[in-house]
Amino acid sequence: FTEPSPVHDLKIKYIDTTSVILTWLVNNTASNSYRIEFGNSTFMKNLATNGTEVEITGLIPGTMYNFTIFAEVNGNETEGVAFSLYTKPSPVLHLEAEYVGETSVNLTWNTNDTASNSYTYRIEVVNDSSIRNLTSTVTKAEITELVPGTMYNFTVFAVAADNETEGEGRSKDLYTKPSPVLHLEAEYVGETSVNLTWDTNDTASNSYTYRIEFVNDSFIKNLTSTVTKAEIRELFPGTMYNFTVFAVAADNETEGEGKSKDLYT
Repeated sequence: FTEPSPVHDLKIKYIDTTSVILTWLVNNTASNSYRIEFGNSTFMKNLATNGTEVEITGLIPGTMYNFTIFAEVNGNETEGVAFSLYTKPSPVLHLEAEYVGETSVNLTWNTNDTASNSYTYRIEVVNDSSIRNLTSTVTKAEITELVPGTMYNFTVFAVAADNETEGEGRSKDLYTKPSPVLHLEAEYVGETSVNLTWDTNDTASNSYTYRIEFVNDSFIKNLTSTVTKAEIRELFPGTMYNFTVFAVAADNETEGEGKSKDLYT
């Protein structure tokens, strides 16, 4: 009688939120039956297989499991080969921007995994010129040092308690707000028209448009300009108007804080 050799070269072929596929090798060709003992802190189960690969399903996301594999020959078992791994956390839920400013964004999200009290979160921040990562121990993060009027892709990954096993990322694209325009001036004031000019020093300003809101006691109107000036026509002579200029990012939605000027025609 030759005692069967323990399995070796144990590998994780696949790992997901609720399942793993394990493979291994064995030296003794007489070993054609294997017992896999697996569990976490609350239960232990056994599976049997005739091959050197097994899929184990029904696991809990983001949870550590212990696995021990025994080779069997004629009812005799080898010494077990043991190892541990974490299943992947589930993707985070409801990723939202709670606040969007010129140079910062506040993100929030949720998770309903039972193991989530042990999670940390990796936040990947990407624009056209940079990639950086932040870590949060709670389901929110303030991302600072951003560039005004610029599109960023934010991706949040839940990370299990081993600080290595990550779930699938959840992403959101956002533009930061443009900075307020500078040096808003009336280049010309006539009876029924006003010419306004302004500047901006944002690096993303070549992609901006501008919304010009003009208001008097009886109406509010808006114009759009693709350059840093605008001619406002069809005004009433001798009337006070409030002109407010907003820089608008390339998504045509995200506006900076308005800069205002009161003028009489």
